[in-house]
Amino acid sequence: MKTTRVVIAGVGGQGTLLATRLIAETAIKQGLHVRIGETYGMAQRGGPVMGHIQIGEAYSPQIRPGEADALLGFELAEATRRGVTYLRQGGLAIVNSKKIPPVEVISGMRRYPREKDLLRLLGQVSSKIAVLDATSLAVKAGDPIATNIVMLGALTASNVLPFGEKEITAVMKESIPTRFLDLNMRAFKLGANAFKKA
Repeated sequence: MKTTRVVIAGVGGQGTLLATRLIAETAIKQGLHVRIGETYGMAQRGGPVMGHIQIGEAYSPQIRPGEADALLGFELAEATRRGVTYLRQGGLAIVNSKKIPPVEVISGMRRYPREKDLLRLLGQVSSKIAVLDATSLAVKAGDPIATNIVMLGALTASNVLPFGEKEITAVMKESIPTRFLDLNMRAFKLGANAFKKA
């Protein structure tokens, strides 16, 4: 079986770790071998966070530079930073257009790079870049905190994963508290449809 490698990049508080775990749990339910690795930034909320997921033959939780089949970027600058390092040539990048300025930008020490400059850098690795306003879609679903599920819906629609919507939504139904399930199912569908249009 081909190994599928996905890097999820964002900042603390965006739900990157929940998305990583939902993918991993779905793989396990399908009887697939999976390894995940997670890294946290200096601050839980606002610091860089990254998840590595390898489905198939993998002996380390960490993906080597230049080997990821897909990048799921929850924040534009973090997506670019991780994408140029980990994404393989021709891999797929799904990027949320949301910008969350780091401390250096907020304090005036640096300027946040222009979106076109960040996407041009990412474009040196792959031309397969889908940019979504996932946060606005999450608001449409009912809560901006569902951005991670919008992005998960987009990734599932890309057919990069060795399973589809039916399998991953079944795991969501088991893992997400009932009072938040309808919201998250709406977010997932909006993300899947946005990817198909992109």
